[in-house]
Amino acid sequence: MKAIFLGILYCMITVQVTAHPNGNMIVTKNDCVLWSYVSPVGDIDHHASIMLWDGSSEPELWLRSEFEASDFFMHATEESIYIMERRHQYSTDTFMARVWKTSLDLESPRVIWDWFVDTWRIGEGGFQMLSDSKLVFVSYPKIYVLIPGGKPTPYFEFPSKLVKMRPVGENILLIGNDMIWLTDHSGSIMKEWKGLLQKVRQNMPLNRNQIFDAAYMDGTLLLAYWGNRSFDLIDNTGKRRLLDQLAPPWVPHWVAFVDGNPLLFASYMDFKNGFTEDRSKTTIRPNLVMLTDLGKVSVWTQE
Repeated sequence: MKAIFLGILYCMITVQVTAHPNGNMIVTKNDCVLWSYVSPVGDIDHHASIMLWDGSSEPELWLRSEFEASDFFMHATEESIYIMERRHQYSTDTFMARVWKTSLDLESPRVIWDWFVDTWRIGEGGFQMLSDSKLVFVSYPKIYVLIPGGKPTPYFEFPSKLVKMRPVGENILLIGNDMIWLTDHSGSIMKEWKGLLQKVRQNMPLNRNQIFDAAYMDGTLLLAYWGNRSFDLIDNTGKRRLLDQLAPPWVPHWVAFVDGNPLLFASYMDFKNGFTEDRSKTTIRPNLVMLTDLGKVSVWTQE
């Protein structure tokens, strides 16, 4: 299994709530899938959580933040898992972040970057740890590098505006408004996909026609297409096909590859009503499935 770092979500909702769970989904080298959400599902106080699935048992809660209005973002390397924890301080209207590290054995994580003011909202555009003391991230419209206690500086110059990034082995998947590029760490383009947005006239979540997440493996691109409420796959010949079409209010969320199988994460998001304190009637809930040769396999869902 190849380690693929995926996913991210930021959506402003309605007066009951200010945000749906941010985060991402990663697949580690030793066959574990981890993803961000809130715990419990529908938590109106927005305590960030990380769910764990090893492929052989039911998904379980692995980590929960002690802070309200928090989020987790992750990056997996060949040897380690890095976790960025972010919380919002309402009293000062600022975001604070810190970075944790653990091994692929998922021992208790330890803090390697203590709390700092995150004016760049680093995790939302994706990040990659180059070492324990250096990270790369995208904050629209550029890609930056940051060290503890420092300020971001450009990592490399890129001719197009960037929205997000996803580490892919030794390379980077850069996501723009209507294009995606596979590059090395100097910004040299190895592969690109153009014209990814289609004409969508109705039922766009929050009226946003955008690619929300992407994954890459062996020449194949996997898309969570927010505007069309769909999951799409573009093979190594450039042929695009629809994997799954969602009905409102479901929205595509994150994507990954697990042993070559597409892993698709969607959320039921009622933007009109937001969260409800009655968990049995929550308007936000997840659905994670894996597509195999035998069909669609349910991994994690909340009815």
